[in-house]
Amino acid sequence: MSEPPPGPPSKALTVGIVLGVTVMAFGALAVVTVAPRIPAELGGLEYYGWIFSANLLASLVGTVWGGAQADRHGPGRAFVLGLAVFVLGSALGALAPSMAAVIVARALQGLGSGAVVTCIYVVVTLAYPDRARARVMALLSSAWVLPALVGPAAAGVVAELASWRWVFAALVPLASLVALLSVPSFLGLAGRTAGAPAHHGARLWHALLLAAAVGAGLWSLTAAAPLVLRLLAAAALALAPWTLQRLTPARTLSLAPGLAAVVAARGLFFAGFVAVEVYLALLLTELLSLSSAVTGLVIASGALVWTLGSWAQARLDRVRDEPSGRSRWGDLAQRRERRVLLGVLVLSVGLALQLVALGVAGPATVPAGKVAAALAVALCGWLVAGLGIGFAHAGSSVLAFERAELEGVEPGAVSAALQLADGVGAAVATGVGGALLALLAPSWGLAIGIGAAYGVGLAAVGLSLLAAWRIGAPSARSSPAVP
Repeated sequence: MSEPPPGPPSKALTVGIVLGVTVMAFGALAVVTVAPRIPAELGGLEYYGWIFSANLLASLVGTVWGGAQADRHGPGRAFVLGLAVFVLGSALGALAPSMAAVIVARALQGLGSGAVVTCIYVVVTLAYPDRARARVMALLSSAWVLPALVGPAAAGVVAELASWRWVFAALVPLASLVALLSVPSFLGLAGRTAGAPAHHGARLWHALLLAAAVGAGLWSLTAAAPLVLRLLAAAALALAPWTLQRLTPARTLSLAPGLAAVVAARGLFFAGFVAVEVYLALLLTELLSLSSAVTGLVIASGALVWTLGSWAQARLDRVRDEPSGRSRWGDLAQRRERRVLLGVLVLSVGLALQLVALGVAGPATVPAGKVAAALAVALCGWLVAGLGIGFAHAGSSVLAFERAELEGVEPGAVSAALQLADGVGAAVATGVGGALLALLAPSWGLAIGIGAAYGVGLAAVGLSLLAAWRIGAPSARSSPAVP
C-alpha cells in the first residue's frame, strides 16, 4: 500500500474532489426528486424501481473498474473516463423518448459515477494522512450541502414549470466544469500505485457477473416474460453471493468481525436508507399529491442533517486523540465501531417513522388534514434518518480504511468494496421494493405497495444492526480480505 505523500495536499486537489462529490450529489438528489414525474409522462410505473436499480448496478461495475485502475495506474485516467460516461448518460436522459431509454441513461450515469466516486476515495487515502482523513470525509459529506440546499428544490421547481428532462440536461455542464477544474490534479497522482496485482482483471469480470446476476434476478420479478425465462433469470440470482464474496472482504456475507463486518454493515444500512428514500418521493408526490418542490425540500432536509451527523463523528474522531478524550466521551470517542452502531440505531428510528407517516396518510384519497400530519411525521422521520446515516456512513468509511491498514488491504480495493456494498445493497432493496410495488399497488392500492417497499428497507437496516454489532474491538482482525 502506498504511503501518503509528504507535505499537505494541494488546495486544487481538495477543491477537485469536493466538486466531484458535489455534482454526483446534485445528480442523485435531483433525480430522486423528479423520478415520480418520469412514469407520469412516459408510463411504466411498474419499472419505477429500475430508475434506481439500473443506476446502482452499473455503478458497482464502474466502482470495481475504477478501483482497479486507480491501484494499477493512479486515479487520473479512470476519473476522466468516468466523468465522460456520466455526461453521456445525462445527455441521453434529457432526450429519452421512453422509460427504457431513461433506464439506459441511468445505467450510464451509474457506470460513470461509480468510477468517479471510487477514485475520489482513493485520492483521500493516497494524498491525506490518517489523522486528516476523518476531516476530509466530513468535508466530502459537506459537499452535499449545496446540492441539498439547491438541488432537490430547484429540480422540483424545474419539473413543475418545465420538465424533468432539464434536470438531466443541467448535469452535463456541471460535470464538464468538474473535469475542467479537477482533472489536472488527479492526473498528477498517476503512477503512485503502479504495480498493483493482476487479479484486478478477475475482479472486474466478477463485478460484471454480479451485476448481470442481480439484474436478471430483479428482472424476473417484474418482467412480463414467459415463465421459463423468468425462472432462468431468477436462477441466475444464485450466482450473486458467489461473485459478491470475491469482491468484498473474506466472510463479509457471514458478518465476520473486522473489515468484513464494516463493509456488510455499510451496504445494509445504505440499502435501507435508499430504499425508503426513493419511495418516500413517490409517497409525497403521488399519494399525498404534493408538488415536486415540496418533495425536494423534504429530501433535501435529510441530506442536510446527514452532513451534521458526519461532522459530529469527525469531531469525535479528533477528540479521541486529545488527552482528555477518554474521560469526556468514553467509548463513543475511542471506538469508531460504536459510533457506526449508534448511527444505525438512529437511522432505524427515522425510517420506522416513515411507516408511521404512511399509516397516518391511509390507503385511500388523503384529506387535507391528514396530508399535513403525514407530511410532518415524514419530515421529522427523515431528519432523524439523515442524522443517523450521516453518523454511520462517514464513520464506516474512516473505520474501513483503518481496518484496511491493519489487514494489509490496498486502498483501491477497500474503496471499491465500500462503493460496491452501497451499490449492490441499494440496487437489490430498491429493485425488490419496486417489484412489490408493481405486484401490490394495482390490486391493493399505492399505499400498500409503498409500505411493502418500506418494509424491504427496514429489513436491511435490521440486518445492518447485527453487522455493526459484530465489527468488534479496534484491535480485532478479520480473515484476509479482498484477494
